Amino acid sequence: MRRVIAIAAPVGGGKSSLAGALAQALDNAPILRFDDFQLATRQSIPELQAWLARGADFDALEAPGLTEELARLRGEVAHGGWLVFEMPLGRTYAATANAIDLLVWLDVPLDVALARKLRELAAGANVGSAEDARMALQWMESYLAHYMTTVRKVLEVQRQRVPQQADLVLDGCADVQTLLAQVLERVRAVS
Repeated sequence: MRRVIAIAAPVGGGKSSLAGALAQALDNAPILRFDDFQLATRQSIPELQAWLARGADFDALEAPGLTEELARLRGEVAHGGWLVFEMPLGRTYAATANAIDLLVWLDVPLDVALARKLRELAAGANVGSAEDARMALQWMESYLAHYMTTVRKVLEVQRQRVPQQADLVLDGCADVQTLLAQVLERVRAVS
């Protein structure tokens, strides 16, 4: 059975960059991304505000098919024996918490994470079609319009809960190679 390294951080915190480098370093380990399954980002702002008002229960966030895919990938016999899991909720999401062998939290100031996300969207808008650019700008406009009233509150809840259960908390402002070296050192220690 594969062992699971989960990478958690706020939006724009560097999860994808570290996950890609880590997967490559671990004999091309597969990567499972929570974002490919979750439905929370499709919720309206009033729905997110209601979720916050109800206590921000991460287990109430739907991710159809995630646990099944995690179980399938963990069960595969593979050289290297690792699975990289981009999981912004870490062990606070009960459906997948017990599958995580090593949880890494990338501690990134929210302003830095926001700047990174906006830069990523702007770069993508510059290389796609005019329709892609229009959609990226619409997403940015909506995200920024609700950032202070709702999005930032969601990220603060994440920041309060997820790192408490992390096995390794790293400075998310460090470059990817530094972060990779730190995670691999921990992997060697637990192997």
